[in-house]
Parts: sequence; C-alpha cells; structure tokens
Amino acid sequence: MLLSIITPTYNEALNIEPFILAIKKTMKNFEDYEIIFVDDNSQDKTYEVVKFLSKKYKNVRCIRRISRRGLSSAVIEGCLSSAADLLIIMDADLQHDESKILEMIKMQKNYNLDMVVGSRFLKKKFTSALSKKRNTISQVANWLANKISRVHLSDPMSGFFLVKREIIETHAPNLTGLGFKILLDIFSSVGNKIKYKEISFNFKTRMFGESKLNALVVWEYLLLLWETRFGKIIPARFLSFCAIGGTGVLAHVMILFILIYHDFSFIASQSIATFSAMTSNFFLNNILTYRDRQKKGIQALKALIVFYITCGLGAAANVGIANYLYLGKLNEVSITWYISGVVGALVGAIWNFLMSSMLTWKVR
Repeated sequence: MLLSIITPTYNEALNIEPFILAIKKTMKNFEDYEIIFVDDNSQDKTYEVVKFLSKKYKNVRCIRRISRRGLSSAVIEGCLSSAADLLIIMDADLQHDESKILEMIKMQKNYNLDMVVGSRFLKKKFTSALSKKRNTISQVANWLANKISRVHLSDPMSGFFLVKREIIETHAPNLTGLGFKILLDIFSSVGNKIKYKEISFNFKTRMFGESKLNALVVWEYLLLLWETRFGKIIPARFLSFCAIGGTGVLAHVMILFILIYHDFSFIASQSIATFSAMTSNFFLNNILTYRDRQKKGIQALKALIVFYITCGLGAAANVGIANYLYLGKLNEVSITWYISGVVGALVGAIWNFLMSSMLTWKVR
C-alpha cells in the first residue's frame, strides 16, 4: 500500500463520516490508501462510529486505546501500525485541507522528500479560522518552537503533514510522545537530517465538536519544548513532578501555619498538612505530569489508595523527622516549626516521586 492517513481522535463522533467522505472525494482516482483512526477511548464513543463505518468503507480501520491519552503518542502508534510507504498525519475535525493530499504526494515524489509540511502561515501571518487570540497564541508558540528546537518552519505547530514511514520507524524510539504536536517532536528528534518542503493550505473552520486547546494542552506543550531541548539532562516529567511538589510544599506550610496558629499540637498539624499535601500532589500529577496515563473514576480512587499506601512510609518519615527536629535540639538551638515542617515535607516529596515512578503511574 502506498499511503496511510493517520488520524488521532477524541470525541469526534460527528466528524468521522464527513471526514471519510471528504477523503474519498479527494482520492476518487487514487485507490491505494487507507484511513487509520487512533481513538483514545472517546466518551462519545467515536471508536464505535469508526468500527461501524469500517463495514461500509473497507479501507477504514480503528485503533482504540485504553488508559492512554495524547495526540502525539496516538499518532506514533498509528504510524507504527501501518505498512504503507507514505503517511499523512491530519486531524478529523475537517480543518485540514484534504484537497492538498495529492499535491503533497506529488511534491514528495518530484523532490524525493522525507516530509511535506502543510503550513497555515506560509503565505500569510494569520488564518481566518482562528480568533485573534488563537492566532496570537499560534504565533508565539511557533516562535518558541523554532527557537528551542532549532527548526526553520513557518508553522512548526502544524498537525497536517506527509512523512515517509521509514522516518517514523527509524526515529520512533527517540520520540517523546508528549503533548499534541508530533511534528515538533519529530523535527527535534531527527534534526536537520531530513529533506522537507512546506506547502500552504487553507485552515478551515471547525464544523462539529470542540477545540482541544486548553490550559492542560498548553502545559503539555511547554513540557514538550523543555524535553526537546533539555530532556537528556532533566526529563520534562521529572520537572513537572518537582514543580507540583513545590506547590505541595507551599500548601503544606500554609496548612501547618493555620493549624499551629489555632493551637493544634505540632504532630497533629504536621500530620494533617502532610496528608493534605500528598492528596493535592496526587491529583495535580494525575492531571498534569501523567496526563497520558491519567486515572479516572474508580481507577483514580484505586490509584489514590495505592498512592497513600506506598507513600505511607514516606509520610511517617516526614512526620517523625519533622517532629524530632521540632522537639529536639541541634547544637542547643531549637528548630522552629516551619523549618521542621519543610524538612519533613522534602523527605515525603522524594519518597512520593520514587513510589509514583515505580508503582502509581507505572507503564503496564
């Protein structure tokens, strides 16, 4: 097979058949292709729509992922499931211009390219399909991507491109799989070792569903930027865990101060502050640090219980060490409650990270 169209989806049920029909219309004289939808177990059951339509359209298939999330990692799995020579990566929301696919294939053959990148900003600075705010965000994100990853693209944030399968096969082990911009991930891993050209396309207005851009996506993007530049020194996931641990320390100290101020005993105050900080750290890490393995519903409750149990020894050490420092003396000088509390919290944070890495969010 010459071409596989890889389409990551999450809650895109209404867009699936219009997308298939749009591709079918464009490729009416080109039969050697397939469409692979990679769905992250959508709440609107997008995967069921794809599987139903695959009975009608024989070149359509679905990969349903359970307990895994993330556009980049979905694209990687879809690409690795293909045996085609060429791969087209595009969204199912009908905003990418499917009429450019044949032109991209032709350009790849004429110039023997490794990649052809669809750009929203090759011939213009703004696109009418995005609000002024979204255009500004895109411009800033593009500038950051070019600076940090050292690529030179007019639209490094594009999610519409053609790539040789062998490029993905070769470099897949080096891809981070973080966030929602797989193009940036690829260029950051491959560097300037590939031949590519850009092609302009008209970014269309979304008809159904909602944009996935939110604060969590922005956080993932920032982690991806960090990983592409500094990930070999300090992994982005560890950085996120430490940042959240910092908020836990602040919460811990605030709660400790309030309870001490209201005449609670130190050991009771430290215990309550420790438990509260541990709970906060779990949920923030579940949402931010481990979003691609995020626990939900009953699974989140089970994970929280596991988190409590595995971190129990760390919490005991936290309370015990802090209480010892507070009641004891070093060089005849009493340790104040806030220094004792911070030291105890740091001990708990280190233990929590080790246990989280090995057990709570372990890749199974």
